[in-house]
Amino acid sequence: MEKQISKNINLGNKLLAHQIANYKFSINGHGDVATVDLQRRMCTCRVFDLDKIPCPHAMAALRSQYGAHFGNQIYEYSSSYYSVEKYIIAYCEEINPVPPEDSWIVPLEILEREIPPPYVDPSKPGRRRTKRRRGVGESFPTRKNKCSICKNIGHKRTTCPVRNAP
Repeated sequence: MEKQISKNINLGNKLLAHQIANYKFSINGHGDVATVDLQRRMCTCRVFDLDKIPCPHAMAALRSQYGAHFGNQIYEYSSSYYSVEKYIIAYCEEINPVPPEDSWIVPLEILEREIPPPYVDPSKPGRRRTKRRRGVGESFPTRKNKCSICKNIGHKRTTCPVRNAP
Protein backbone atom coordinates (compact mmCIF):
# COMPACT_ATOMS: atom_id res chain seq x y z
CA MET A 1 0.00 0.00 0.00
CA GLU A 2 2.98 2.27 0.52
CA LYS A 3 3.71 2.12 -3.22
CA GLN A 4 0.10 3.01 -4.01
CA ILE A 5 0.17 5.90 -1.53
CA SER A 6 3.40 7.32 -2.97
CA LYS A 7 1.99 6.99 -6.50
CA ASN A 8 -1.17 8.84 -5.43
CA ILE A 9 0.94 11.58 -3.78
CA ASN A 10 2.89 12.12 -7.02
CA LEU A 11 -0.32 12.25 -9.08
CA GLY A 12 -1.98 14.53 -6.50
CA ASN A 13 0.91 17.01 -6.66
CA LYS A 14 -0.09 17.80 -10.26
CA LEU A 15 -3.68 18.70 -9.35
CA LEU A 16 -5.16 22.02 -8.18
CA ALA A 17 -7.40 22.05 -5.11
CA HIS A 18 -9.99 24.72 -4.28
CA GLN A 19 -11.72 24.62 -0.91
CA ILE A 20 -15.52 24.69 -1.15
CA ALA A 21 -16.41 24.22 2.54
CA ASN A 22 -14.54 23.17 5.70
CA TYR A 23 -13.70 19.67 4.49
CA LYS A 24 -14.96 19.80 0.88
CA PHE A 25 -12.64 20.49 -2.03
CA SER A 26 -12.97 20.84 -5.79
CA ILE A 27 -9.98 19.25 -7.54
CA ASN A 28 -9.06 20.28 -11.10
CA GLY A 29 -6.50 18.72 -13.38
CA HIS A 30 -5.97 16.46 -16.39
CA GLY A 31 -9.21 17.75 -17.94
CA ASP A 32 -11.53 16.53 -15.19
CA VAL A 33 -13.06 17.90 -12.00
CA ALA A 34 -13.54 15.86 -8.82
CA THR A 35 -15.13 16.72 -5.50
CA VAL A 36 -13.52 15.41 -2.30
CA ASP A 37 -15.16 15.36 1.13
CA LEU A 38 -12.41 14.66 3.69
CA GLN A 39 -14.83 14.46 6.60
CA ARG A 40 -16.89 11.68 5.01
CA ARG A 41 -13.81 10.25 3.23
CA MET A 42 -15.45 10.32 -0.18
CA CYS A 43 -14.45 11.34 -3.69
CA THR A 44 -16.46 11.48 -6.90
CA CYS A 45 -13.93 9.14 -8.55
CA ARG A 46 -14.99 6.54 -5.89
CA VAL A 47 -11.41 5.23 -5.41
CA PHE A 48 -11.21 6.86 -1.97
CA ASP A 49 -14.59 5.31 -1.07
CA LEU A 50 -13.80 1.79 -2.21
CA ASP A 51 -10.08 1.31 -1.51
CA LYS A 52 -10.19 3.28 1.75
CA ILE A 53 -6.88 4.99 0.95
CA PRO A 54 -6.67 8.57 -0.33
CA CYS A 55 -6.84 8.82 -4.13
CA PRO A 56 -4.82 11.47 -6.03
CA HIS A 57 -7.74 13.90 -5.66
CA ALA A 58 -7.81 13.34 -1.89
CA MET A 59 -4.02 13.79 -1.74
CA ALA A 60 -4.40 17.21 -3.38
CA ALA A 61 -7.16 18.08 -0.89
CA LEU A 62 -4.98 16.94 2.05
CA ARG A 63 -2.08 19.04 0.73
CA SER A 64 -4.38 22.05 0.50
CA GLN A 65 -5.89 21.44 3.96
CA TYR A 66 -2.71 20.67 5.93
CA GLY A 67 0.04 22.33 3.89
CA ALA A 68 3.32 20.85 2.69
CA HIS A 69 3.66 18.54 5.71
CA PHE A 70 0.49 16.53 5.07
CA GLY A 71 2.35 13.19 5.10
CA ASN A 72 1.27 12.28 8.63
CA GLN A 73 -2.38 12.99 7.83
CA ILE A 74 -2.46 10.42 5.01
CA TYR A 75 -2.48 7.51 7.46
CA GLU A 76 -5.27 9.08 9.52
CA TYR A 77 -7.45 9.18 6.38
CA SER A 78 -6.49 5.62 5.38
CA SER A 79 -8.34 2.59 6.69
CA SER A 80 -6.92 0.96 9.80
CA TYR A 81 -7.15 -2.39 7.99
CA TYR A 82 -3.96 -1.49 6.12
CA SER A 83 -2.01 -1.14 9.37
CA VAL A 84 0.57 -3.68 10.55
CA GLU A 85 -1.42 -4.40 13.72
CA LYS A 86 -4.55 -5.42 11.79
CA TYR A 87 -2.44 -7.57 9.45
CA ILE A 88 -0.89 -9.41 12.39
CA ILE A 89 -4.29 -9.90 14.07
CA ALA A 90 -5.76 -11.28 10.83
CA TYR A 91 -3.04 -13.93 10.44
CA CYS A 92 -2.18 -14.68 14.08
CA GLU A 93 -4.44 -17.74 14.26
CA GLU A 94 -3.90 -20.95 12.39
CA ILE A 95 -5.59 -21.20 9.00
CA ASN A 96 -6.56 -24.77 8.18
CA PRO A 97 -6.78 -25.98 4.58
CA VAL A 98 -10.11 -27.15 3.16
CA PRO A 99 -10.38 -30.96 3.26
CA PRO A 100 -10.89 -32.94 0.03
CA GLU A 101 -14.39 -32.87 -1.43
CA ASP A 102 -14.84 -36.60 -0.77
CA SER A 103 -14.78 -36.03 3.00
CA TRP A 104 -17.36 -33.21 3.04
CA ILE A 105 -20.55 -33.86 5.00
CA VAL A 106 -23.35 -32.12 3.08
CA PRO A 107 -26.98 -32.34 4.30
CA LEU A 108 -29.37 -34.22 2.02
CA GLU A 109 -31.74 -31.23 1.65
CA ILE A 110 -28.91 -29.18 0.12
CA LEU A 111 -27.90 -31.99 -2.26
CA GLU A 112 -31.49 -32.35 -3.50
CA ARG A 113 -32.05 -28.62 -3.98
CA GLU A 114 -32.40 -27.65 -7.63
CA ILE A 115 -30.39 -24.63 -8.69
CA PRO A 116 -31.75 -22.87 -11.78
CA PRO A 117 -29.31 -21.87 -14.53
CA PRO A 118 -28.16 -18.26 -14.60
CA TYR A 119 -30.33 -15.76 -16.44
CA VAL A 120 -29.17 -15.05 -19.98
CA ASP A 121 -30.54 -12.04 -21.85
CA PRO A 122 -32.38 -13.34 -24.92
CA SER A 123 -31.01 -10.90 -27.47
CA LYS A 124 -31.29 -11.14 -31.22
CA PRO A 125 -29.40 -14.03 -32.78
CA GLY A 126 -26.61 -13.35 -35.22
CA ARG A 127 -23.71 -11.03 -35.50
CA ARG A 128 -23.85 -7.64 -33.82
CA ARG A 129 -24.22 -4.55 -35.95
CA THR A 130 -20.88 -2.78 -36.29
CA LYS A 131 -21.81 0.14 -38.53
CA ARG A 132 -22.30 3.52 -36.95
CA ARG A 133 -25.90 4.52 -36.50
CA ARG A 134 -27.04 7.88 -37.80
CA GLY A 135 -27.65 10.66 -35.32
CA VAL A 136 -30.81 12.72 -35.19
CA GLY A 137 -31.06 14.86 -38.30
CA GLU A 138 -27.92 13.31 -39.82
CA SER A 139 -27.92 11.67 -43.22
CA PHE A 140 -25.18 9.84 -45.01
CA PRO A 141 -24.45 10.80 -48.60
CA THR A 142 -25.94 8.31 -51.06
CA ARG A 143 -23.80 7.06 -53.91
CA LYS A 144 -25.12 7.36 -57.42
CA ASN A 145 -24.32 4.66 -59.93
CA LYS A 146 -21.77 5.76 -62.52
CA CYS A 147 -21.23 3.90 -65.74
CA SER A 148 -17.63 2.87 -66.48
CA ILE A 149 -18.26 2.93 -70.23
CA CYS A 150 -20.01 6.24 -70.94
CA LYS A 151 -19.22 7.90 -67.54
CA ASN A 152 -22.83 9.00 -67.11
CA ILE A 153 -24.59 8.88 -63.76
CA GLY A 154 -27.76 6.84 -63.26
CA HIS A 155 -26.85 3.40 -64.58
CA LYS A 156 -24.09 0.76 -64.52
CA ARG A 157 -22.08 -0.72 -67.35
CA THR A 158 -24.30 -3.80 -67.49
CA THR A 159 -27.34 -1.63 -68.26
CA CYS A 160 -25.51 1.01 -70.34
CA PRO A 161 -27.53 2.10 -73.40
CA VAL A 162 -24.31 2.68 -75.37
CA ARG A 163 -23.12 -0.89 -74.79
CA ASN A 164 -26.53 -2.45 -75.42
CA ALA A 165 -27.17 -0.36 -78.57
CA PRO A 166 -27.29 -2.44 -81.84
